[in-house]
Amino acid sequence: MVQGERPSAPSLREGEDAIDEAALAQVMREAPKGAVALAGVAVALLIIGWVLIYLLVFVPRGVVG
Repeated sequence: MVQGERPSAPSLREGEDAIDEAALAQVMREAPKGAVALAGVAVALLIIGWVLIYLLVFVPRGVVG
C-alpha cells in the first residue's frame, strides 16, 4: 500500500450503514446487562458510603439537643 492511499471501503447506498444485523442484535442483548450491573454497583457503593458515614460520624456523636 502506498503511503497516503486509503483502503477502499464497501460502497454504501444512501440510508444504509455498515452494521451487520446479527452483530447489532448480539450487542443489544449484552449491553443492557452491563448497564444494569454498573448502575447496581454504583447504587450499592452509594448506600455503603451512606451507612459508613452514619455509623462513623452520627452514631458516635450521640443525641444532640
